[in-house]
Amino acid sequence: MSASRAAGVLSDPRVRRAFQFLQEREPEIEADQVRLTLVAAPPFEEGERSHCFLETLQAIGMAPFQDALGNVIVAFGEPGPNPVIVGAHLDTVFPRDVKLELKKIGRILHLPGISDNGAGLVALLWILRAAREAGLKFRRPVWGVANVGEEGQGNLRGIRHLFESRPWGGGACSFIAVDGAGIQRVTNRALGSRRFRLRMSGPGGHSWADFGRPNPVHAMATAIHHFVSIGRRPGTSFNVGTIQGGIGVNAIPKEAVIQVDLRSGNVEHLESLQAHLKRSVTASAAASGVNLQIELLGERPMGVTPPQSDLVQAALDVTRALGVEPQLDLGSTDANLPMSVGVPAIALGAGGTCANIHTPEEWFDPTDRYRGLQRLLGVVASLAGI
Repeated sequence: MSASRAAGVLSDPRVRRAFQFLQEREPEIEADQVRLTLVAAPPFEEGERSHCFLETLQAIGMAPFQDALGNVIVAFGEPGPNPVIVGAHLDTVFPRDVKLELKKIGRILHLPGISDNGAGLVALLWILRAAREAGLKFRRPVWGVANVGEEGQGNLRGIRHLFESRPWGGGACSFIAVDGAGIQRVTNRALGSRRFRLRMSGPGGHSWADFGRPNPVHAMATAIHHFVSIGRRPGTSFNVGTIQGGIGVNAIPKEAVIQVDLRSGNVEHLESLQAHLKRSVTASAAASGVNLQIELLGERPMGVTPPQSDLVQAALDVTRALGVEPQLDLGSTDANLPMSVGVPAIALGAGGTCANIHTPEEWFDPTDRYRGLQRLLGVVASLAGI
C-alpha cells in the first residue's frame, strides 16, 4: 500500500460522495448513536441491542443475519473469499441496573456506553450506508459484524465464534475492530490480559462471641495490600475491580471474593504478575487459616500485525491523507483474537473525542466525528479496492 494509492482512492468521485454524505448527516448519525446506546446490553445480555441493530440494517435495505451467539453479520455486496471484515462490539461493561439517561451539554453527549461502544456501532452502520448511497463497489468482499462478548467476562466470545464458524467460507481475511472514539490511533499490537476470581472462605460467626475465628475479609484485605504494593511496572497494569463478602457489620463473614484484571504486552511480564498475585493470596490465606479458590475467568491473547503489512499501511496512509498524523498503538480489543492466530487485524477509533470510559460519567463529543468515519471508510476502500 502506498500513499499515492491511498490518495487515489480518496479522490475517487464515489468515495468523495460517500465522504460528503457522512459529513452532512451528523444529526442523524448522532440520533442513531444515542438510540442504540439507550438499548441496554450488559455482558451476556446483548440480545435486545443485537435485534435492534439487525432491524436498523434491514431498514436501509441490507440483508443481515444473526449467528448462534447473537452476532449480527452482513455482507456488503456479493460474498466471496478473502473479505475485509469490520467489527464493532454490541456489549457494554454496565450491568442492567445502571441508569441509561442521556444528558446533552452543548455538543457533548453524557451517557454510559455512548463511546464504548455506541460510537463504534454507529460508525459501522453509517460507513455501510454511505457506501451504498454513493454506489461504491469493492473488489474484495466486505463484511460488517456487530458482535457480542467483547467486554469483561465476555472474553471475546463473539469474535471467537466468528473465527471458528467463518461464515465467509474460510480462508484468508483482514479484520478491523471499531472501538470507541478518536482518529489518530492505529492499534496493531494486542495487549494480553487475564482475569481471575479469587475466593477465600471460613466458618463465619458472631463478631463478639466468635472473635478470633478466621476472617476471609481480613485475609483478602491483607492479600490485596501485598499484591498492589508491587507498584507500577512499565508495560503492565493490574486492577482489583470488585470486592464482595459478608452479611452484616456484626457477623464474621463466611467468604470474601474479588475479581482481578492483569494486563501486559509481554508474556513474561504477565506471567510474573500472575505469579505475584498467586503468592500474595496463597500466603495470606495460609497465615489466616482460610480456604482459597482461584478461578481463571478469561484470557485475551497477545499478537501483532506488522507495521509493514498492507492493512497497517492502508490505515497509516489514509490517516495521513486526511491530514492527521497516525499513532501506532497497543490495546485490548476484539482484534486481539485474529492477531493471535496470524490474521491481519487492527483497531481504529470512530472519530470524535471521549472520556470517563467504563464509568457512569462516560461522555462523547461528536465534533468533527465525520473525519473518523471517513478514515474508516477510506481504509476499507483502500484495502478492498474499488
